[in-house]
Amino acid sequence: MSTSQPYDPLLYGHDASERIVAVHPVADKNSKKGHVHVFTRSEDGLSVKLTEAPFYPFFFISNIRLLTGFDRRRYRYQELKGKLFHRFLVVFTNWHDYWDAQRYAEKASSGAGSGGALYTVPSPAQQYLMQSGKTCFKGMAFDDVHRLQLDIECISSGDFPNADRKEDKIVLVAMSDSRGWREVLGGPDWSEAELLQRTVETIQRIDPDVIEGHNIFKFDFPYIMRRCAMHGVIFGIGRDRSEPRTFSTSSRFAERSIDYTALDIPGRHVIDTYFQVLAYDAIKRDLPGYGLKEVSRYFGFAPADRTYVEGSEITRIWKEDPDLLIRYAGDDAIETERLARHLSESTFYLTQMLPMPYGQAARVGPASKIESLFVREYLRKRHSLPRSEWGTQTQGGYTDIFFTGVTGPIVYADVESLYPSIMLNYNIKPDRDALALFPALLKRLTDLRLAAKAQMNAEETGELKSALDARQNSYKIVINSFYGFLGFSQALFNDYSEADRVAVTGQDLLNSIIDLVELRHGKVLEVDTDGVLFVPPDGIEGEQQERAFLEDLNEHMPEGIRIGYDGRYRRMMSYKKKNYALEEYDGHVKMKGSSLVSRAIEPFGRKFVRKTIRLLLDEDIPALHNAYLSMREHIMEHKWEHVSEFARTETLKDSLNKYKKDVSDGKRTRSASYELALKRLSTSQKPFRKGDRVSYYIAGASDSGPAFLSARLAEEWDPKSPDDNAAFYLRRLDELCSKFEPFFEPPHFRTIFSSEDLFGFNPTGIQIRNLDFPRSLIPPASLDDDPSEEF
Repeated sequence: MSTSQPYDPLLYGHDASERIVAVHPVADKNSKKGHVHVFTRSEDGLSVKLTEAPFYPFFFISNIRLLTGFDRRRYRYQELKGKLFHRFLVVFTNWHDYWDAQRYAEKASSGAGSGGALYTVPSPAQQYLMQSGKTCFKGMAFDDVHRLQLDIECISSGDFPNADRKEDKIVLVAMSDSRGWREVLGGPDWSEAELLQRTVETIQRIDPDVIEGHNIFKFDFPYIMRRCAMHGVIFGIGRDRSEPRTFSTSSRFAERSIDYTALDIPGRHVIDTYFQVLAYDAIKRDLPGYGLKEVSRYFGFAPADRTYVEGSEITRIWKEDPDLLIRYAGDDAIETERLARHLSESTFYLTQMLPMPYGQAARVGPASKIESLFVREYLRKRHSLPRSEWGTQTQGGYTDIFFTGVTGPIVYADVESLYPSIMLNYNIKPDRDALALFPALLKRLTDLRLAAKAQMNAEETGELKSALDARQNSYKIVINSFYGFLGFSQALFNDYSEADRVAVTGQDLLNSIIDLVELRHGKVLEVDTDGVLFVPPDGIEGEQQERAFLEDLNEHMPEGIRIGYDGRYRRMMSYKKKNYALEEYDGHVKMKGSSLVSRAIEPFGRKFVRKTIRLLLDEDIPALHNAYLSMREHIMEHKWEHVSEFARTETLKDSLNKYKKDVSDGKRTRSASYELALKRLSTSQKPFRKGDRVSYYIAGASDSGPAFLSARLAEEWDPKSPDDNAAFYLRRLDELCSKFEPFFEPPHFRTIFSSEDLFGFNPTGIQIRNLDFPRSLIPPASLDDDPSEEF
């Protein structure tokens, strides 16, 4: 099915060619001219056509004199329009000349003190797409693309498969595709070499545009490639039957950075659903984990008859019941397809606009996506490019709190698309954006999103509605990134003063809303970046009257700025700025902020905190006390069903070598997760690397001494002989209880969260303490959400 439409060249590139599924620049040593293979899927979707197109590698440079002395016959250049920093475009006929010239110019600029003199686009495919104006997937819907899922199962002589150990073989390769085909290769009678060869042949026969897998970059592909090398099997899965090119890279998801080896497969894209999950959770922050099984259960994708096998049991199961493992592997492939369908469709529609391959669009941050649109158009117009501006943003979103305690009812009013609306209606534009692309792109994306949403809402159900939802969400992703792009230190078109102007305007608008609510005798409890939470005035009851109240406020807002009705709630527990809980009228509780329910807290602690919040909203003081006693007994009696209830999970943000050096240099203290990761290096188990998550618990009987000395990997805990440190976890419980101290008078707090009730617990006179805080005249600017963190 196609969702073909007229293409705006600013958004979609100046070449309207449709159904391109991949491009692959070819490095031919025997040719003096660069060229690229363009793969186009037929209208019936059954075949792919290969065409060859010329390609001229290029870079931008600030001063053409930096190439003085480099063979003039090997390049052409053009002085570009305007007076921005990168004033010259240098073009080559082949990659050999390109790389030689780049190295020559970089050396010359370093010697001349002209750092940053070159602007390069590292990806050859991206260079071609920028130059040609083509993009992948135009004129196609998500289901028009042929997607293959891949998952391997390995047996191990140790605790975890090691591709370098001869006996740690791949025994199964499960594959499926988006057209309903499924197959599990392998069996007790298969040799590993035969299995690998059949895998290559099957991928070539199915001929997918996209290969998907969960953690495929860090496990499946590296493992397969190592075993192919061991057996002399050529892993020729490219459309030209060539082997993938590998390269080291890293991706950042909120505070988490992951180093890995990516693959460039000629004619195909690779999507790692593990990274899609990380990107999802960087925004939602509510996934129980990142493993395929956990995430599939969370989204409801697991088949009803799903077969489960613990990783530690795979080798045994393979020996005793191989058919069970075959079913398990097949289910892995099914879940991967469902997960990719759910999380990748928006990126697919973004790729129709972006001058970059699908796999790259899935890996890079919003700033790279936006900048690629700018550079493509500046290249087309032959206009000079700026360089990044030095400086910092001084203003941020307006967040403040005027009340702590529990109250209700609550209305949440937010300014619809606050920052995009400000940028559109207050003529926000980077100073160095000579072509004024910033407002033009933002306006066109906004118009497209509104049109797609309207069309989506007009559809009842079905494939088109889903496609339109993914399309409008793809626009939303880019639209919401424009503000962060202004304040991103590495963006070519950043402008800190304009970013500050957006933030200050947002503060002013929110102050106006607060004034309007208070003038009508509503009580504002909190302001949170783009909206306010308030108790409506007396006499305003029910959703209809609440909506009418906000419509009255909209009569007083500037043109283009509209207050939206974002929700109504029975009660609110206000704790700290940007940290609160909201109880909906159906009893569901939504929580915001990490001060109360941080991811660093052990699962039992998060469960206890959530229950405490629930009871606070109900103002059930006796139940609060009983919940504390129950959890205390649970810890003291080791009533855990699984180690995951009390184990802490931490991400290794640095390499182990960097950790050791920092400890040695006195730059950091010892950490339980890193010490355990170092300890594992001396075993046969899979080593931990930067970006991995380490789960551990504290063992022993004493609560004294550094935690890292008593830490054990979660997998070491034995439920038949539990050695978890009750004293340590009781202290953790009391630390969690202390978070609720602001809600009570000190004697009352000590009474509730105490096991000393010899004469019985008496809740008489205990009340939740509600406090009001005056509104400051100058709104505090919050820079907690650093835009650079999202890019």
